[in-house]
Amino acid sequence: SAKVKATINFESFKEGQPIFDCIQNPTKVLIDGKAAKAPEINTPKEASTVRLLSESIKPGKHLLEVELPLSFGVKYRRKGIDSGFFILDITKRKMLERYLPTNLEYDQYPMTFDIKVVNTRRAHDVFANGVVEKIKRNHWKITFPKHYTASSLYFHLVPDKKYWRNYFTYTSINLRKIPVAIYSKSRWRNSRYKKKTLKVLTELERDYGPYPHPGLVIYGQGHRGGMEYVGATKTSYRSLDHELLHMWFAKGVMPVNGNAGWMDEAIASWRDRGYQTNSSPNYSSMNLAAHSDYKRNTDGRSYKRGRSFLSYVDYRLKRNDHPGLKYVLKNYFKKYVFETVSTDQFILELELNSGMNFRSDFDRYIFGKDEANDFFSFEANEKELDSL
Repeated sequence: SAKVKATINFESFKEGQPIFDCIQNPTKVLIDGKAAKAPEINTPKEASTVRLLSESIKPGKHLLEVELPLSFGVKYRRKGIDSGFFILDITKRKMLERYLPTNLEYDQYPMTFDIKVVNTRRAHDVFANGVVEKIKRNHWKITFPKHYTASSLYFHLVPDKKYWRNYFTYTSINLRKIPVAIYSKSRWRNSRYKKKTLKVLTELERDYGPYPHPGLVIYGQGHRGGMEYVGATKTSYRSLDHELLHMWFAKGVMPVNGNAGWMDEAIASWRDRGYQTNSSPNYSSMNLAAHSDYKRNTDGRSYKRGRSFLSYVDYRLKRNDHPGLKYVLKNYFKKYVFETVSTDQFILELELNSGMNFRSDFDRYIFGKDEANDFFSFEANEKELDSL
């Protein structure tokens, strides 16, 4: 079995009932040492589901303690435990709240894990995008930095001999030494991943500046798809370059909520298709970023429609004798690295860098103010995402 005990120090600036989220029903909730309940409630317009603390609190600093069983992300095998906190940002409530109590994605806060595997002689290892300190056999302390959000953290506990590992150092454009760890079920796969990683990192540093994270962890798996974390990714070989781009946009500059996630997928998909430039988007209007403020998942239409819109933005910039969108993105990244951003901040940066007005374009193509006339409007489905 697996269980979680979380202690959360926070400050409230108003009186009221705090919210947090975790998928598993807590077995114990304490607020400042007093027993409480945390039932699920729907947010306005049923955009999402969160947990509401039953006790009202005063302004000031508080301690929330939550205990719960860990059912998701743990597999018990003959040769040991395999536990991964793997997220999906296009599906509701499948970020860190799937495994642990957490706030919504706008919040940035440091975390410390104390991980123990007990009652077994099987040795285990940990792959994580934090500072890992081995206390003793099957006992680790992991420290994650203060800019992490509910979609940042990477954690994978595995039997010590389960995967092939490849450790090496990448020298960044600013001469910083970046430790890289690649692990998968194939030594040959690791070699392919390493070669592609070195090539793509060189390209992305040239376009957007030095790699921003202290290290890089790559879990090579499957034939398609992937997911990015801060300085880490679980990915197929085909999707590796897409996920590495996210080290700059998604996990370098981070979305503040579901209305901001479209930008990251649009940028990565725009690169996937060779940074195309088009005189107009391939749709008439769509709402990708005007959903409820409580929406946490990225609109699945962001890949195709988002990249089409960015190709149009690039066209407008270059037509106005501007270097283009990649130039804006490089400055945008440098300004907001390790901060959470909204679509409005992106618009502001785009206009400041170009001296042009893009508000009406965003109103139509991203905020969907003319969506009633859009014959291409649709909800993303599994088949659509598989074709990306």
